[in-house]
Amino acid sequence: MPRWSPSSRMRAFIFARCASNASRRFVVGSDMAEMESVAAQKARLRAQFRAIREDLGEAGRAAVSEAICRRAGALVREQGARTVSAFWPLPGEVDLRPLLRQLRASGVTIALPVTLSAPGEAPRLEHRAWTGPLVAGRFGVQEPPRDAPLVPSERVDLAFVPALAVAMDGTRLGYGGGFYDAYLARTDALRLAVVASACVVPSLPAEPHDARLGGFLTEHETVRTDRQRNRDDAQT
Repeated sequence: MPRWSPSSRMRAFIFARCASNASRRFVVGSDMAEMESVAAQKARLRAQFRAIREDLGEAGRAAVSEAICRRAGALVREQGARTVSAFWPLPGEVDLRPLLRQLRASGVTIALPVTLSAPGEAPRLEHRAWTGPLVAGRFGVQEPPRDAPLVPSERVDLAFVPALAVAMDGTRLGYGGGFYDAYLARTDALRLAVVASACVVPSLPAEPHDARLGGFLTEHETVRTDRQRNRDDAQT
């Protein structure tokens, strides 16, 4: 399968900017000016990674999604996962729907996010089982209705997480709403971002509330972070 990637100029720019962030340490106690700086960096990077995804083209995104579905399916079988949390894609995101349909047909519980908070309230997600027709949620994304069975975070065996980009240490760049950070902090499941390889970078700016993932899936590889591997070793 051909490698779908952004222009070399754009990719070099992104890597240079992200590498420059690696020399800066963002920790609790940083002053407000520095936190605002991180927020500004994230805003710029979101625009850049949206452009990278668009640069892949429709055929490129479809090829990436197909390859990731194969890898994700193999991982579900390897883990023996019976409850998988995932997501219905926004435009440009990796499309896991073919895999989710297969898993659901085989008896795996598919937990999809439901957005609960109204504008102005703290971001809040819960996951409910995909058992029937989906409905349009707050952002127009298809999600289970409110009366679908609730899937507690402790029941989830494997979590596939959307992202604009992910760093080698598991730092995730999301959309800025904060919905996933609280959810990710509640689950002990293996949590993996699913992204095109063009959206994997050495490092990303982070704030104290940002949850790190256990790794990521791309069209070319399945990667677990050093932290996740150490955790896996401790459990064996």
